[in-house]
This record gives sequence, C-alpha cells and structure tokens, in this order.
Amino acid sequence: MDPARVRELALLSVSRGCGFVGLAIICFMIGLAGYPQVAMQTGAVLMMGTAAFLVLKADIAPRKPYKRTEVWVLLPPTERPRAEFAQQLIGGTLQEVYRRFARYFGIGGTLCFLGSFVLPG
Repeated sequence: MDPARVRELALLSVSRGCGFVGLAIICFMIGLAGYPQVAMQTGAVLMMGTAAFLVLKADIAPRKPYKRTEVWVLLPPTERPRAEFAQQLIGGTLQEVYRRFARYFGIGGTLCFLGSFVLPG
C-alpha cells in the first residue's frame, strides 16, 4: 500500500468537489458584476463559509468510516490497505487535504473582502 497513492486520490476527490464549489461562487459573483463591491463581499462570505465547512469536514474525517469515502472507492482492490491501517491512513489523509483546501478558500475569501474596499460601491 502506497500512502502517496492515497494522498493523490484524496487530492483528486476533494479538489474536484472544491472546484465545483469555486465555479459556483465565481458564477454567482459574475451575476453580481453590476455591483462590484457587493459581488466581492458576497464572494468573501461564500468562500469563508466554504472554508468553515471544510474545517468541519476535516474534523469529522478521521472518524468517518473509510469504506464510505470516495478515496476507498477509487482505490483498486489490489491497492487497498488492511482494515486496521485503512481508517488511520485514509482519515488522516482526508483531514490534511480538507484543511489544505480550507486554507485556500480562506485566503480567497480574505482577498475578496479586501478587494471590496477598493471597488466602487
């Protein structure tokens, strides 16, 4: 069992979901393009909310049954770790990846919030 493969699949799984959320936030902000300051503030709130959600997911990840994760489903049966090791490996890896993307969304939300001060209201 290669922990790097688990990390790769966890990154794939979480980044795919976060990519769709990011796309939805950007589309929402584009819809408010007539009000740039409001668009940036809305983007900031949505990104910070997403960051908070990802932090909660990170806290839950070590306790979520590993067989109910997308990482487990994506692993070929020949590459799956033993049950006693799988919970720790998959849960810990997902926790780390969720926190990583929470930081990204937190930084994006902060930048949008700061950008709202620069744009006309």
